[in-house]
Amino acid sequence: MEPAEAVAKVEQWLRAVHGPEMSEPGGVALRVDRDRVLRVPEGWAVPYNTVAYLDQGRDDQEIFPQPKLIVREPDGELRQAHPHPGGLSVPVTYPGEETWREIVDPEYAESGLGHLGVPKQAVAGWAKVGEDGRPTGEERENPEYTPGPIRRGFPRPENPLEYLLQFHGVGWLDRERLLIGLLACEFYAPLDLATGRTPRQYFHADRNELEVATAPRFLPPRLHGWWKMDASTLTSFQPPMSVAIKGPGVYEQVTAAELAGALAEFPRHTPQVDVHGRCPEAEADLARLAAETAAKLGLNEPVDPPLSAAEKARKRGYALTPAECELTVVGETWVRRSRQPDPPAWPEDLAAHGLAPGYDNQGRVEPRVDTFGKYFAVDLPGFRHGWQRVTGAYVGFAIGEALGAAVDTLSLAEIRAKFGERGVTDFETAFERPGQIGSLTQRLLFFTESVIRSPHREDPAAQERFAEVARGGLRRWLDTQGVPYDQADGWLVRVPGLWAQRHPEPAGLAGALDQPPNLTGPSALLPALPAALTEGGPGSGLTGGARQAVRLLAGLTHAEETDLAAAAFLADLFDRALTKDEFAFPAWALARQVAAEPGGEPVRNLVAEAVPNLKTKGLPRLRDPERIGDGQDTPSVLGRALAAVSGYENYPEKALLRAVNHSGRSALTGALAGALLGARLGIPGLPQRWVERLELRYLIETVATDAFWHFDRHSALGQRDDWRERYPGW
Repeated sequence: MEPAEAVAKVEQWLRAVHGPEMSEPGGVALRVDRDRVLRVPEGWAVPYNTVAYLDQGRDDQEIFPQPKLIVREPDGELRQAHPHPGGLSVPVTYPGEETWREIVDPEYAESGLGHLGVPKQAVAGWAKVGEDGRPTGEERENPEYTPGPIRRGFPRPENPLEYLLQFHGVGWLDRERLLIGLLACEFYAPLDLATGRTPRQYFHADRNELEVATAPRFLPPRLHGWWKMDASTLTSFQPPMSVAIKGPGVYEQVTAAELAGALAEFPRHTPQVDVHGRCPEAEADLARLAAETAAKLGLNEPVDPPLSAAEKARKRGYALTPAECELTVVGETWVRRSRQPDPPAWPEDLAAHGLAPGYDNQGRVEPRVDTFGKYFAVDLPGFRHGWQRVTGAYVGFAIGEALGAAVDTLSLAEIRAKFGERGVTDFETAFERPGQIGSLTQRLLFFTESVIRSPHREDPAAQERFAEVARGGLRRWLDTQGVPYDQADGWLVRVPGLWAQRHPEPAGLAGALDQPPNLTGPSALLPALPAALTEGGPGSGLTGGARQAVRLLAGLTHAEETDLAAAAFLADLFDRALTKDEFAFPAWALARQVAAEPGGEPVRNLVAEAVPNLKTKGLPRLRDPERIGDGQDTPSVLGRALAAVSGYENYPEKALLRAVNHSGRSALTGALAGALLGARLGIPGLPQRWVERLELRYLIETVATDAFWHFDRHSALGQRDDWRERYPGW
């Protein structure tokens, strides 16, 4: 389409809306500003204004900001441009015709990529608007719509480049739009601070391709500098450079020829970007802070900058913030001073000094450097599971229970009557104060301790003792709840905070352990998470895998096959969700995958009812937890947890509130949903306002860390001489 054709279409619309004399002084007096017609990614941007302003220079007659119409290519559709950069254009309206307003997926609307146009696949549907400009309530769906990457469960993007790559990945933006969008983006290449250059292994001379990242957290962990550049900088080299872009769940290769072609059509009008910088852990101010803190505490030598901590965090997909780097320096200084003669008393506020509670073999608090849930200090890569996913699952479980405990026995109507139409929106008091863990988290910790103490990790032939060792774990928990057990040893039983009695009938559960399994119900799902951890390393699990482990654990009290089959499915799901891989599939995809495989038959119908398929065209039918079963039996509790999370993996606060605001077992449903979310997002990805207020948060992380380490290829059994003191064998 030529500019003249685009101008003609806009003039035709102006006459249709404002009358045939719209450009005459006696009429509305509007005219196209032909001098400023501009080629844009969506087509042609054609501005218009008053005749008086355009011809006579009368600023008092200017329409500001100057309105523009977009003439799309190749179909010639007219759209009103958004007045602000990055905003979305909207279809124009004609007098006497019905008006249907686009319903654009919020992911696209909030991305800031409106200059690329509104892709039809990102339009969920249309809402009819009356002559008064108000919605009539009539809507129609777009059969070509596909859910966006955030809804599907891709890692949440943090900048326009990451949005761009993910939108291209799900088919919202074609290759041409991707290339045009890249022109306004910035890339990060790794930089060696010692040489001021990018190491050779990140530049492939045979194809003149540079490896870049969407953000510094995706740079190689061992390098602490970055080179930031834009597309025009890359094409200015001789020869021009191609790029291989790494980001959250995406990898894209773009040739120099493609970038040059896009720049030729849409030249960059802002200055080139070509700068070097340091990651927060390598900033010079940290050395001064280390020296000042060392002097204050009486150390002769300051600690090193937190380069190692930052490397460990980046291996897990996280970057330390400047504040976390400073706290790491302070915390490491305190820990080093504690190992010197005459150490000072630990500060009362551990967090303010870069410290967090650790627990020794006697269950006593022993401060350690805070890792902010971003890395394991021992820095194991993980054989099958990822440390950040394991700890995230445990903390997420506890958060979910703490949210649901206050409404665990209420119907949805009762919840709304007590807390308002939105139901529970924060921790409420279920015991003494908000944010406290309940018996579910307590039992989870003792189940986990028991699988660590099982002798099968050292001697696979001893796996027949697995169930009996687990029975001892439940006995130790019951001891903390007032049911005496004379063999209550180990460090966990010595933690005072776990002696809070949060179970209404511990004696009843104790009685169930003394006879053949006779309980029924969703508590059979509780040991699925520790059962999954037994598969952490080669030869670390049972011959029947996580499914056998959970059947033995749940089978201590439950015998109903429906309960055990659901627990086996969940253990398998956790085993896969806890992957060490950089990208973890969302719960909705994993649930469908596990249910479709041999052994998934008992839950296949449940998964189909509770879990949407977000890869199909058209609006996804996200499930309402309240409509999945009665919320009391095992299948419906599991189904409600899956329904709450599916499609909400990147909206953890919403997912958790969906998991507890229903007529069912809110505490257990919330706990399972929290574990699935935490497995995907890690502790840093969970709602921090709840993480920070969760009772015994660091104790929970410690137990999860110990389990991860114990079952890893490089088990603590071979690395810590005191491990059997910490977890006595049977």
